[in-house]
Amino acid sequence: MNLSFDIGFNKWLFHEKHDGMNPATYDTAIKKQLDCARKHPKDAEQWLALGRLYEAKLDATHSLKKSNFSIRYFIPLYFLFILSVFVIASYIFSTSFYFMFSIRLFLVSSFMIFASIMAGSMWSLRYPQSGGKYFRKAIAIDSCCAEAYMHLGLMALRRRRKQTACRYLDRALELNLDNRKIEREFKTIYETEFLSFFNKKNEKEIGYQKIIEGKINETNALRSKVFSYERHIESLGGKVDQTKWEVNHKTKQVRREMNDRLEAVQREYEKQIEDIKRSYEETQDTEDSVQKDVVRLTAETMETEAKLETSTFADAENAVEKIMGSDKWQSFLPQTRTYLATAEHTFRMLSEEEDTPDYSLIGMELCKALEAEINRTLVFPFLESLNGDKREFLTVNQVGESKGKPRYFTYLAQIIDQRNYPEVSTLTLGQYHFVLKRALKGEYALRKYRDFLDHFSKSSNAKIGKSFLKNLETVTNRYRNTIAHESPMNKKQCNHLRGLIFSGNEALLKTCSKPTNH
Repeated sequence: MNLSFDIGFNKWLFHEKHDGMNPATYDTAIKKQLDCARKHPKDAEQWLALGRLYEAKLDATHSLKKSNFSIRYFIPLYFLFILSVFVIASYIFSTSFYFMFSIRLFLVSSFMIFASIMAGSMWSLRYPQSGGKYFRKAIAIDSCCAEAYMHLGLMALRRRRKQTACRYLDRALELNLDNRKIEREFKTIYETEFLSFFNKKNEKEIGYQKIIEGKINETNALRSKVFSYERHIESLGGKVDQTKWEVNHKTKQVRREMNDRLEAVQREYEKQIEDIKRSYEETQDTEDSVQKDVVRLTAETMETEAKLETSTFADAENAVEKIMGSDKWQSFLPQTRTYLATAEHTFRMLSEEEDTPDYSLIGMELCKALEAEINRTLVFPFLESLNGDKREFLTVNQVGESKGKPRYFTYLAQIIDQRNYPEVSTLTLGQYHFVLKRALKGEYALRKYRDFLDHFSKSSNAKIGKSFLKNLETVTNRYRNTIAHESPMNKKQCNHLRGLIFSGNEALLKTCSKPTNH
């Protein structure tokens, strides 16, 4: 329908004295806003404003329908109007046939058109268009338009569609709409409903209403008390939070102090443990040194006795050379060959005795031979291979300080650091066993030594791996340490030790031997 016609009809229908609530006053604003919205179709605010104007016109119409007879009783009037149209049309067609048919048809058509226009205008006045269409259009443009959701929720609430209304209003609150807007709209709706409901009450219901008002006043008083209690609870909550913060801060401070004390006690304890270990190591070194001296003197005695029996000693030496092979035998240090020959000669002498002798001296000679060759082939060459990387190797191996000297992860680093440890020049079997074990496990501090072992294996075709480590561990833990503490060794154990060191297929001396020119 033409909007200009509606505007004119509305101004004619409603009196000027009702301008404050006259729906016709909104028609011009609606027309202007509709033109503006069509010029800016992507602006959600324009469609939202248009929907608000339609809603305002709808409210004004509902307010006036009570006082305007034609709007209030539109349906019966519209029925009478249609009936009158049919009566008049039948009268025109039935009166005189002398009129020209075209004139009658024109009159009836004009009357019907006018009646249709009037009926449409009356219908739009009685049931004006709501703004829901434009609110939905605003939401389609901007899904976060909270006010559009609010208006849709209020419209659903007026139509008694509570679930739909709750959904739209919850969405509006999720989009951070100001609660005061919804409260104002609720206030307007419920005031209107309340006035309408109050006007229908009788005197008895008015009495009930007074009771309700008293209850409302009591409720308001209780609400004020609840509000005061809530304020008091908030103040107490603030004090509780402050107390919690102070307790947590004090707890952290005490915990920090306790941790500092525990760390100090732990450091002192570790220092004492290190001192005890150092003292124990020094004692062990002293015991080893004494034992070595005893063994050395015994060996020298045996060597002296062996020189008296030159042919027998030479036979033992030839026997070991035959077992080891000439190349490997010649590659050994002179002292290694002496240790092995002495051990073999002593073994032959003790084997001829009828009693059960102690073979510990032979075990010590064999261990001394293995220790000398390990230092010659697997320790000293590594020190030479470091060259300018010695400081880096020492830095990686250092684990602390003790008595003004750096403490290292292994004795291998002490051999390199001759400035602080001039007394350490070789490794014992136990010390080398620890170095090899940690290197094969991939210890970061010994990665350079692991690289040296790989290079040694490639150049000599003798792998220093798990099998070598297992045999060395048996020699060290089962025999060498036992002998050092003066425990006896029988012939069976001595044969086993001989096989591990030089006579077996996987003998340690055969693996770590390195042919050299003599």
